[in-house]
Amino acid sequence: MDDDVRAFGMELGRKALKREWSAVQALLAPWLRPSWSADKVQRFFEDEYRATLEASQVKELHYPEHPEPDLGGNGFTKATQLREPISFAGGKLREVAAELTDDNVRYWLKLQLQCSDEQMDSLGFDSFCEVWMAVVETPEGLRVGYWSQGAY
Repeated sequence: MDDDVRAFGMELGRKALKREWSAVQALLAPWLRPSWSADKVQRFFEDEYRATLEASQVKELHYPEHPEPDLGGNGFTKATQLREPISFAGGKLREVAAELTDDNVRYWLKLQLQCSDEQMDSLGFDSFCEVWMAVVETPEGLRVGYWSQGAY
């Protein structure tokens, strides 16, 4: 992963950990921002937190307390691959915007927001969410051109 992609992922992850939803929304590509309000970005994260918590029979909303996001991913998944049907998911198609191209996709980035050690002990899991995103080059700099909870 190139240093600028890592820095971008860390910046986005830290903003999400601080619940700076407008700042996270500003890191979306120009074609995503009109359909992703700051409130929708907040729901994108918090709905996944709730689902993770409910799967562990935890009723109240908690937020990830580990101070740093965890990053991974690969540099070979491009727009072409993201548009292909996912065979093991019943042929599911991702809703990938036309603006996302093989040329502008820099990295298929995995962002995990994790529990603190205390949360792992009390909640019974280690990660609140795993967001996969196509990091793209735009005139504004690196931005999220597509994202989903989980890679599929």
